[in-house]
Amino acid sequence: MNTDVLTIEQDAELFRKRRPWYLLAAALFVLSLLVQQPLVFLAALFTTIIAWIPELWYRLALRHLVVQQKVSQQHIFFGEDVTLAVSIENHKFLPLPWLQVENKITPPLVKSRHEGRSWQLQKTDQDTLLSTWLLWSFQRVTRRYRIRCTERGFHAFGPLRLHSSDPFGWLETDVRVPTSASIVVYPLLVPMHVFGFHSAHPLGESATDRPLLEDPLRIAGVRDYVMGDDPRRIHWKATARMGVLQSKIYEASSLQRFLVLLDTWNYAHDLNSVDREVQELTITVAASFATWALDEGYMVGLFSNSSLLYAPEEEESEHEAAEEANQLHTASTTRISPPGVHIPFASDHSQYERILTTLARLLPDHNTPLERLIDQQRDLFPLGTTVVLVSAASSVNDATLELLEDVRARGAAVHLVLTGEPDAVKKQTELYRLPVHYPGGREKWHELINAVGKDESGIQLD
Repeated sequence: MNTDVLTIEQDAELFRKRRPWYLLAAALFVLSLLVQQPLVFLAALFTTIIAWIPELWYRLALRHLVVQQKVSQQHIFFGEDVTLAVSIENHKFLPLPWLQVENKITPPLVKSRHEGRSWQLQKTDQDTLLSTWLLWSFQRVTRRYRIRCTERGFHAFGPLRLHSSDPFGWLETDVRVPTSASIVVYPLLVPMHVFGFHSAHPLGESATDRPLLEDPLRIAGVRDYVMGDDPRRIHWKATARMGVLQSKIYEASSLQRFLVLLDTWNYAHDLNSVDREVQELTITVAASFATWALDEGYMVGLFSNSSLLYAPEEEESEHEAAEEANQLHTASTTRISPPGVHIPFASDHSQYERILTTLARLLPDHNTPLERLIDQQRDLFPLGTTVVLVSAASSVNDATLELLEDVRARGAAVHLVLTGEPDAVKKQTELYRLPVHYPGGREKWHELINAVGKDESGIQLD
Protein backbone atom coordinates (compact mmCIF):
# COMPACT_ATOMS: atom_id res chain seq x y z
CA MET A 1 0.00 0.00 0.00
CA ASN A 2 1.40 3.38 -1.08
CA THR A 3 0.62 6.19 1.35
CA ASP A 4 0.29 8.64 -1.56
CA VAL A 5 -3.26 7.36 -2.14
CA LEU A 6 -4.23 8.12 1.45
CA THR A 7 -5.56 11.38 2.81
CA ILE A 8 -3.26 12.54 5.59
CA GLU A 9 -5.06 14.99 7.82
CA GLN A 10 -3.12 18.13 8.67
CA ASP A 11 -3.97 20.65 11.37
CA ALA A 12 -4.52 24.08 9.80
CA GLU A 13 -4.64 25.66 13.24
CA LEU A 14 -1.12 24.39 13.88
CA PHE A 15 0.16 26.25 10.81
CA ARG A 16 -1.46 29.48 12.02
CA LYS A 17 0.18 29.12 15.41
CA ARG A 18 3.59 28.83 13.76
CA ARG A 19 3.25 32.02 11.70
CA PRO A 20 5.05 34.14 14.35
CA TRP A 21 8.24 32.16 13.62
CA TYR A 22 8.19 33.33 10.00
CA LEU A 23 7.34 36.89 11.03
CA LEU A 24 10.24 36.87 13.47
CA ALA A 25 12.59 35.51 10.79
CA ALA A 26 11.46 38.22 8.33
CA ALA A 27 11.95 40.93 10.94
CA LEU A 28 15.46 39.69 11.71
CA PHE A 29 16.34 39.66 8.00
CA VAL A 30 15.19 43.26 7.64
CA LEU A 31 17.10 44.23 10.77
CA SER A 32 20.27 42.51 9.50
CA LEU A 33 20.05 44.58 6.31
CA LEU A 34 19.67 47.80 8.28
CA VAL A 35 22.39 47.23 10.88
CA GLN A 36 24.70 45.21 8.60
CA GLN A 37 25.43 42.74 11.40
CA PRO A 38 26.29 39.10 10.43
CA LEU A 39 25.11 37.79 13.77
CA VAL A 40 21.64 39.20 13.21
CA PHE A 41 21.59 37.58 9.76
CA LEU A 42 22.61 34.22 11.27
CA ALA A 43 19.85 34.58 13.87
CA ALA A 44 17.34 35.23 11.08
CA LEU A 45 18.60 32.18 9.17
CA PHE A 46 18.46 29.99 12.27
CA THR A 47 14.89 31.15 13.00
CA THR A 48 13.88 30.31 9.44
CA ILE A 49 15.31 26.81 9.78
CA ILE A 50 13.50 26.26 13.06
CA ALA A 51 10.24 27.41 11.48
CA TRP A 52 10.57 25.54 8.18
CA ILE A 53 12.14 22.14 9.02
CA PRO A 54 9.40 20.87 11.41
CA GLU A 55 6.73 21.85 8.90
CA LEU A 56 8.61 20.14 6.06
CA TRP A 57 8.63 16.84 7.97
CA TYR A 58 5.04 17.40 9.09
CA ARG A 59 3.88 17.75 5.47
CA LEU A 60 6.08 15.14 3.76
CA ALA A 61 7.26 12.56 6.32
CA LEU A 62 4.45 10.08 5.66
CA ARG A 63 4.35 10.65 1.91
CA HIS A 64 5.94 8.30 -0.65
CA LEU A 65 6.00 5.32 1.70
CA VAL A 66 5.23 1.78 0.56
CA VAL A 67 3.96 -0.40 3.40
CA GLN A 68 3.42 -4.16 3.18
CA GLN A 69 2.90 -7.02 5.57
CA LYS A 70 2.47 -10.73 5.02
CA VAL A 71 2.60 -13.98 6.94
CA SER A 72 4.65 -17.08 6.16
CA GLN A 73 1.53 -19.28 6.12
CA GLN A 74 -2.16 -18.63 6.60
CA HIS A 75 -3.29 -21.90 8.21
CA ILE A 76 -1.43 -22.93 11.35
CA PHE A 77 -1.90 -25.78 13.78
CA PHE A 78 -2.25 -24.92 17.45
CA GLY A 79 1.17 -24.39 19.05
CA GLU A 80 3.09 -23.83 15.82
CA ASP A 81 5.06 -20.71 14.88
CA VAL A 82 4.26 -18.24 12.12
CA THR A 83 6.38 -15.36 10.83
CA LEU A 84 4.88 -11.93 10.22
CA ALA A 85 6.97 -9.74 7.90
CA VAL A 86 6.36 -5.97 7.92
CA SER A 87 8.13 -3.97 5.23
CA ILE A 88 8.34 -0.17 4.84
CA GLU A 89 10.12 1.52 1.93
CA ASN A 90 10.92 5.26 1.87
CA HIS A 91 10.62 6.55 -1.74
CA LYS A 92 11.94 10.07 -1.16
CA PHE A 93 15.08 12.01 -0.23
CA LEU A 94 13.62 13.08 3.12
CA PRO A 95 14.77 10.62 5.83
CA LEU A 96 12.60 9.56 8.75
CA PRO A 97 14.55 9.85 12.01
CA TRP A 98 11.57 8.55 14.03
CA LEU A 99 8.72 6.40 12.76
CA GLN A 100 6.47 4.49 15.11
CA VAL A 101 4.34 1.64 13.75
CA GLU A 102 1.26 0.35 15.56
CA ASN A 103 -0.02 -3.00 14.31
CA LYS A 104 -3.38 -4.21 15.65
CA ILE A 105 -3.92 -7.92 16.22
CA THR A 106 -7.64 -8.67 16.10
CA PRO A 107 -8.68 -10.64 18.07
CA PRO A 108 -5.75 -10.81 20.51
CA LEU A 109 -3.34 -13.59 19.64
CA VAL A 110 -0.65 -13.55 22.32
CA LYS A 111 0.00 -12.08 25.72
CA SER A 112 2.81 -9.73 26.68
CA ARG A 113 6.11 -11.16 27.80
CA HIS A 114 8.71 -9.29 29.79
CA GLU A 115 11.73 -11.51 29.42
CA GLY A 116 14.01 -12.92 26.76
CA ARG A 117 13.89 -11.46 23.26
CA SER A 118 10.12 -11.36 23.16
CA TRP A 119 8.77 -8.29 21.37
CA GLN A 120 6.52 -6.33 23.72
CA LEU A 121 2.80 -5.89 23.15
CA GLN A 122 1.21 -2.71 24.45
CA LYS A 123 -2.24 -3.47 25.85
CA THR A 124 -4.84 -1.03 24.51
CA ASP A 125 -8.39 -1.89 23.43
CA GLN A 126 -6.81 -4.77 21.55
CA ASP A 127 -3.32 -6.20 21.54
CA THR A 128 -1.07 -3.84 19.58
CA LEU A 129 2.41 -4.50 18.30
CA LEU A 130 4.50 -1.33 18.69
CA SER A 131 7.85 -0.78 17.00
CA THR A 132 10.09 2.21 16.24
CA TRP A 133 11.86 2.55 12.89
CA LEU A 134 14.62 4.69 11.34
CA LEU A 135 14.44 5.08 7.56
CA TRP A 136 17.01 6.85 5.44
CA SER A 137 16.42 8.17 1.93
CA PHE A 138 15.22 5.44 -0.46
CA GLN A 139 15.76 2.76 2.17
CA ARG A 140 13.67 -0.34 2.65
CA VAL A 141 13.46 -2.00 6.04
CA THR A 142 11.79 -5.35 6.75
CA ARG A 143 11.17 -6.69 10.22
CA ARG A 144 10.07 -10.23 10.91
CA TYR A 145 8.21 -11.27 14.03
CA ARG A 146 8.02 -14.94 14.99
CA ILE A 147 4.74 -15.66 16.74
CA ARG A 148 3.78 -18.75 18.72
CA CYS A 149 0.14 -19.46 17.90
CA THR A 150 -1.55 -20.67 21.08
CA GLU A 151 -4.92 -18.97 20.60
CA ARG A 152 -7.46 -20.67 18.33
CA GLY A 153 -9.18 -18.39 15.87
CA PHE A 154 -9.06 -16.14 12.85
CA HIS A 155 -6.53 -13.38 13.57
CA ALA A 156 -6.05 -10.25 11.48
CA PHE A 157 -2.93 -8.07 11.54
CA GLY A 158 -3.60 -4.47 10.71
CA PRO A 159 -4.51 -1.88 9.73
CA LEU A 160 -1.21 -0.20 10.56
CA ARG A 161 -1.01 3.28 12.07
CA LEU A 162 2.16 5.23 11.32
CA HIS A 163 3.35 8.04 13.58
CA SER A 164 6.23 10.30 12.55
CA SER A 165 7.96 13.41 13.89
CA ASP A 166 10.49 16.01 12.75
CA PRO A 167 14.13 15.79 13.93
CA PHE A 168 13.35 18.17 16.82
CA GLY A 169 10.38 16.11 17.96
CA TRP A 170 8.05 19.13 17.87
CA LEU A 171 5.39 18.21 15.30
CA GLU A 172 3.88 14.75 15.01
CA THR A 173 1.67 13.38 12.26
CA ASP A 174 0.01 10.03 11.74
CA VAL A 175 -1.88 8.05 9.12
CA ARG A 176 -3.87 4.82 9.09
CA VAL A 177 -2.68 2.40 6.39
CA PRO A 178 -5.32 -0.22 5.43
CA THR A 179 -2.87 -3.04 4.79
CA SER A 180 -3.56 -6.30 6.54
CA ALA A 181 -2.65 -9.97 6.78
CA SER A 182 -4.50 -12.80 8.46
CA ILE A 183 -3.98 -16.29 9.80
CA VAL A 184 -6.26 -19.12 10.86
CA VAL A 185 -5.13 -21.05 13.93
CA TYR A 186 -6.72 -24.50 14.05
CA PRO A 187 -8.07 -25.87 17.33
CA LEU A 188 -5.82 -28.06 19.41
CA LEU A 189 -6.02 -31.67 18.18
CA VAL A 190 -5.70 -34.41 20.78
CA PRO A 191 -5.62 -38.23 20.46
CA MET A 192 -8.75 -39.95 21.71
CA HIS A 193 -6.97 -41.80 24.53
CA VAL A 194 -6.02 -38.49 26.16
CA PHE A 195 -9.71 -37.89 26.87
CA GLY A 196 -10.11 -41.40 28.26
CA PHE A 197 -11.59 -42.93 25.09
CA HIS A 198 -10.39 -46.10 23.42
CA SER A 199 -8.22 -45.13 20.45
CA ALA A 200 -9.89 -47.56 18.02
CA HIS A 201 -13.46 -47.46 19.35
CA PRO A 202 -13.94 -44.27 21.41
CA LEU A 203 -17.74 -44.69 21.42
CA GLY A 204 -17.75 -48.46 21.93
CA GLU A 205 -17.32 -51.50 19.71
CA SER A 206 -20.02 -50.25 17.35
CA ALA A 207 -20.63 -46.59 16.73
CA THR A 208 -24.22 -47.26 15.77
CA ASP A 209 -26.78 -49.39 17.56
CA ARG A 210 -27.91 -50.84 14.21
CA PRO A 211 -26.03 -52.74 11.50
CA LEU A 212 -24.58 -50.60 8.76
CA LEU A 213 -26.82 -49.98 5.76
CA GLU A 214 -26.36 -52.49 2.97
CA ASP A 215 -25.84 -51.53 -0.66
CA PRO A 216 -28.17 -53.71 -2.85
CA LEU A 217 -26.07 -52.93 -5.93
CA ARG A 218 -22.96 -54.57 -4.49
CA ILE A 219 -23.26 -58.37 -3.95
CA ALA A 220 -20.54 -59.92 -1.78
CA GLY A 221 -21.78 -63.55 -2.01
CA VAL A 222 -24.69 -65.90 -1.24
CA ARG A 223 -25.94 -67.87 1.75
CA ASP A 224 -28.76 -70.27 2.56
CA TYR A 225 -32.20 -68.75 2.67
CA VAL A 226 -33.45 -67.91 6.19
CA MET A 227 -37.13 -67.64 7.03
CA GLY A 228 -38.05 -63.97 6.98
CA ASP A 229 -35.58 -62.89 4.28
CA ASP A 230 -36.92 -60.31 1.86
CA PRO A 231 -37.97 -62.10 -1.37
CA ARG A 232 -35.96 -59.50 -3.30
CA ARG A 233 -32.85 -60.89 -1.62
CA ILE A 234 -33.29 -64.37 -3.20
CA HIS A 235 -30.60 -65.17 -5.74
CA TRP A 236 -32.56 -67.23 -8.32
CA LYS A 237 -29.61 -68.29 -10.46
CA ALA A 238 -27.70 -69.62 -7.43
CA THR A 239 -30.89 -71.31 -6.22
CA ALA A 240 -31.34 -73.09 -9.56
CA ARG A 241 -27.72 -74.18 -9.57
CA MET A 242 -27.67 -75.47 -5.99
CA GLY A 243 -31.21 -76.76 -5.75
CA VAL A 244 -32.01 -74.90 -2.51
CA LEU A 245 -33.05 -71.33 -1.89
CA GLN A 246 -30.12 -68.94 -1.69
CA SER A 247 -30.10 -65.34 -0.45
CA LYS A 248 -27.78 -62.60 -1.56
CA ILE A 249 -25.15 -61.13 0.81
CA TYR A 250 -24.76 -57.41 0.24
CA GLU A 251 -21.67 -55.36 1.01
CA ALA A 252 -22.07 -52.80 3.73
CA SER A 253 -22.63 -49.34 2.37
CA SER A 254 -19.58 -47.09 2.43
CA LEU A 255 -21.75 -44.15 3.52
CA GLN A 256 -20.95 -44.34 7.24
CA ARG A 257 -21.98 -40.92 8.44
CA PHE A 258 -20.55 -39.25 11.53
CA LEU A 259 -22.06 -35.92 12.60
CA VAL A 260 -20.35 -33.69 15.14
CA LEU A 261 -23.05 -31.62 16.81
CA LEU A 262 -21.30 -28.78 18.63
CA ASP A 263 -22.93 -26.50 21.21
CA THR A 264 -20.56 -23.60 21.88
CA TRP A 265 -22.68 -21.88 24.52
CA ASN A 266 -21.19 -22.08 27.99
CA TYR A 267 -21.88 -20.46 31.36
CA ALA A 268 -20.19 -21.31 34.64
CA HIS A 269 -22.33 -20.56 37.69
CA ASP A 270 -19.32 -20.62 39.99
CA LEU A 271 -17.66 -17.93 37.87
CA ASN A 272 -20.88 -16.03 37.06
CA SER A 273 -19.56 -15.71 33.52
CA VAL A 274 -18.60 -17.69 30.46
CA ASP A 275 -15.95 -20.31 31.20
CA ARG A 276 -13.46 -19.69 28.38
CA GLU A 277 -11.33 -22.70 29.24
CA VAL A 278 -14.21 -25.20 29.12
CA GLN A 279 -15.41 -23.46 25.95
CA GLU A 280 -12.09 -24.01 24.19
CA LEU A 281 -11.88 -27.57 25.51
CA THR A 282 -15.31 -28.27 24.00
CA ILE A 283 -14.14 -27.08 20.57
CA THR A 284 -10.95 -29.11 20.92
CA VAL A 285 -12.96 -32.26 21.68
CA ALA A 286 -15.17 -31.62 18.63
CA ALA A 287 -12.13 -31.12 16.37
CA SER A 288 -10.46 -34.26 17.72
CA PHE A 289 -13.58 -36.38 17.13
CA ALA A 290 -13.98 -35.02 13.60
CA THR A 291 -10.39 -35.79 12.60
CA TRP A 292 -10.56 -39.24 14.21
CA ALA A 293 -13.71 -40.05 12.25
CA LEU A 294 -12.14 -38.91 8.98
CA ASP A 295 -9.09 -41.05 9.71
CA GLU A 296 -11.41 -44.02 10.21
CA GLY A 297 -13.08 -43.49 6.83
CA TYR A 298 -16.38 -41.97 7.96
CA MET A 299 -18.23 -39.32 6.00
CA VAL A 300 -18.03 -36.51 8.54
CA GLY A 301 -20.29 -33.49 8.88
CA LEU A 302 -20.38 -30.59 11.34
CA PHE A 303 -23.31 -28.70 12.79
CA SER A 304 -22.91 -25.90 15.32
CA ASN A 305 -24.99 -23.09 16.80
CA SER A 306 -22.13 -20.56 16.66
CA SER A 307 -21.26 -17.68 14.33
CA LEU A 308 -18.13 -17.45 12.21
CA LEU A 309 -15.53 -14.70 11.98
CA TYR A 310 -14.52 -13.65 8.47
CA ALA A 311 -12.30 -11.10 6.79
CA PRO A 312 -14.18 -8.45 4.77
CA GLU A 313 -14.50 -8.96 1.05
CA GLU A 314 -11.22 -8.19 -0.70
CA GLU A 315 -12.63 -7.37 -4.11
CA GLU A 316 -12.18 -3.61 -3.75
CA SER A 317 -9.24 -1.85 -5.34
CA GLU A 318 -6.42 -0.25 -3.43
CA HIS A 319 -7.86 3.24 -3.96
CA GLU A 320 -11.30 2.14 -2.78
CA ALA A 321 -9.77 0.60 0.32
CA ALA A 322 -7.87 3.82 0.97
CA GLU A 323 -11.02 5.94 0.61
CA GLU A 324 -12.90 3.68 3.01
CA ALA A 325 -10.07 3.86 5.50
CA ASN A 326 -10.08 7.66 5.34
CA GLN A 327 -13.84 7.86 5.81
CA LEU A 328 -14.00 5.41 8.71
CA HIS A 329 -10.91 5.35 10.91
CA THR A 330 -12.40 2.72 13.21
CA ALA A 331 -13.48 0.36 10.44
CA SER A 332 -13.44 -3.28 11.49
CA THR A 333 -11.11 -5.71 9.78
CA THR A 334 -13.53 -8.60 10.32
CA ARG A 335 -17.21 -9.46 9.95
CA ILE A 336 -19.46 -11.94 11.75
CA SER A 337 -21.84 -14.39 10.10
CA PRO A 338 -25.32 -15.21 11.47
CA PRO A 339 -25.39 -18.06 14.02
CA GLY A 340 -25.64 -21.57 12.65
CA VAL A 341 -22.85 -23.49 10.90
CA HIS A 342 -23.35 -26.56 8.72
CA ILE A 343 -20.70 -28.51 6.82
CA PRO A 344 -22.20 -31.28 4.64
CA PHE A 345 -21.00 -34.87 4.96
CA ALA A 346 -17.79 -35.69 3.08
CA SER A 347 -14.82 -38.00 3.50
CA ASP A 348 -12.26 -36.53 1.08
CA HIS A 349 -8.99 -35.08 2.32
CA SER A 350 -10.17 -31.48 1.88
CA GLN A 351 -12.84 -32.15 4.53
CA TYR A 352 -10.07 -31.91 7.15
CA GLU A 353 -9.35 -28.33 6.14
CA ARG A 354 -13.03 -27.38 5.86
CA ILE A 355 -13.85 -28.63 9.34
CA LEU A 356 -10.72 -27.33 11.06
CA THR A 357 -10.99 -23.92 9.40
CA THR A 358 -14.63 -23.63 10.41
CA LEU A 359 -13.88 -24.62 14.00
CA ALA A 360 -11.01 -22.12 14.05
CA ARG A 361 -13.31 -19.28 12.96
CA LEU A 362 -16.06 -20.02 15.52
CA LEU A 363 -17.18 -17.20 17.79
CA PRO A 364 -18.67 -19.10 20.75
CA ASP A 365 -20.29 -16.02 22.31
CA HIS A 366 -22.37 -15.39 19.17
CA ASN A 367 -24.82 -18.29 19.11
CA THR A 368 -28.42 -19.39 18.98
CA PRO A 369 -30.15 -22.14 20.99
CA LEU A 370 -29.02 -25.51 19.66
CA GLU A 371 -32.44 -27.13 20.04
CA ARG A 372 -33.90 -24.57 17.64
CA LEU A 373 -31.40 -25.56 14.92
CA ILE A 374 -31.93 -29.29 15.50
CA ASP A 375 -35.69 -28.85 15.17
CA GLN A 376 -35.27 -26.89 11.92
CA GLN A 377 -32.69 -29.25 10.35
CA ARG A 378 -34.03 -32.73 11.03
CA ASP A 379 -32.90 -33.91 7.60
CA LEU A 380 -29.30 -33.75 8.86
CA PHE A 381 -29.82 -36.99 10.82
CA PRO A 382 -30.41 -39.76 8.24
CA LEU A 383 -30.83 -43.40 9.22
CA GLY A 384 -27.58 -44.97 10.42
CA THR A 385 -25.81 -41.70 11.26
CA THR A 386 -23.64 -41.55 14.36
CA VAL A 387 -24.40 -38.24 16.08
CA VAL A 388 -22.04 -36.96 18.76
CA LEU A 389 -23.21 -33.97 20.73
CA VAL A 390 -20.16 -32.13 22.11
CA SER A 391 -21.19 -29.55 24.68
CA ALA A 392 -20.42 -28.14 28.08
CA ALA A 393 -22.32 -30.06 30.73
CA SER A 394 -23.82 -26.84 32.08
CA SER A 395 -25.34 -26.03 28.65
CA VAL A 396 -27.38 -29.19 28.14
CA ASN A 397 -31.14 -28.77 28.60
CA ASP A 398 -34.22 -30.99 28.39
CA ALA A 399 -35.31 -29.59 25.03
CA THR A 400 -32.05 -30.66 23.38
CA LEU A 401 -32.09 -34.10 25.01
CA GLU A 402 -35.69 -34.72 23.95
CA LEU A 403 -34.88 -33.85 20.34
CA LEU A 404 -31.83 -36.12 20.37
CA GLU A 405 -33.89 -38.93 21.84
CA ASP A 406 -36.29 -38.49 18.93
CA VAL A 407 -33.33 -38.55 16.49
CA ARG A 408 -32.21 -41.83 18.04
CA ALA A 409 -35.70 -43.31 17.77
CA ARG A 410 -35.62 -42.57 14.02
CA GLY A 411 -32.49 -44.68 13.47
CA ALA A 412 -29.42 -42.63 14.42
CA ALA A 413 -26.90 -43.51 17.12
CA VAL A 414 -26.59 -40.59 19.55
CA HIS A 415 -23.79 -40.04 22.06
CA LEU A 416 -23.27 -37.16 24.48
CA VAL A 417 -19.73 -35.90 25.11
CA LEU A 418 -19.96 -33.31 27.90
CA THR A 419 -17.08 -31.17 29.14
CA GLY A 420 -16.87 -29.47 32.50
CA GLU A 421 -18.33 -30.71 35.76
CA PRO A 422 -20.47 -33.85 35.21
CA ASP A 423 -22.49 -33.23 38.42
CA ALA A 424 -24.24 -30.35 36.64
CA VAL A 425 -26.07 -32.71 34.29
CA LYS A 426 -25.88 -36.28 35.66
CA LYS A 427 -29.38 -36.31 37.13
CA GLN A 428 -30.75 -34.75 33.95
CA THR A 429 -29.18 -37.27 31.55
CA GLU A 430 -30.26 -40.23 33.66
CA LEU A 431 -33.84 -39.60 32.52
CA TYR A 432 -32.89 -40.34 28.90
CA ARG A 433 -31.44 -43.45 27.23
CA LEU A 434 -28.44 -41.65 25.76
CA PRO A 435 -24.85 -42.77 26.47
CA VAL A 436 -22.79 -40.02 28.11
CA HIS A 437 -19.01 -39.49 28.10
CA TYR A 438 -17.04 -36.97 30.19
CA PRO A 439 -13.62 -36.02 28.74
CA GLY A 440 -12.77 -33.54 31.53
CA GLY A 441 -12.97 -29.88 32.48
CA ARG A 442 -10.65 -26.99 33.31
CA GLU A 443 -7.96 -29.23 34.73
CA LYS A 444 -7.87 -31.22 31.50
CA TRP A 445 -7.56 -28.00 29.46
CA HIS A 446 -4.66 -26.82 31.65
CA GLU A 447 -3.00 -30.18 31.17
CA LEU A 448 -3.33 -29.97 27.38
CA ILE A 449 -2.08 -26.38 27.22
CA ASN A 450 0.94 -27.17 29.35
CA ALA A 451 1.71 -30.08 27.04
CA VAL A 452 2.04 -27.75 24.03
CA GLY A 453 4.01 -25.16 26.00
CA LYS A 454 1.68 -22.19 26.17
CA ASP A 455 3.98 -20.57 28.70
CA GLU A 456 6.43 -20.04 25.84
CA SER A 457 3.92 -18.06 23.78
CA GLY A 458 4.90 -14.63 22.63
CA ILE A 459 6.29 -12.56 19.78
CA GLN A 460 9.96 -12.54 18.96
CA LEU A 461 11.76 -10.16 16.63
CA ASP A 462 13.98 -12.11 14.25
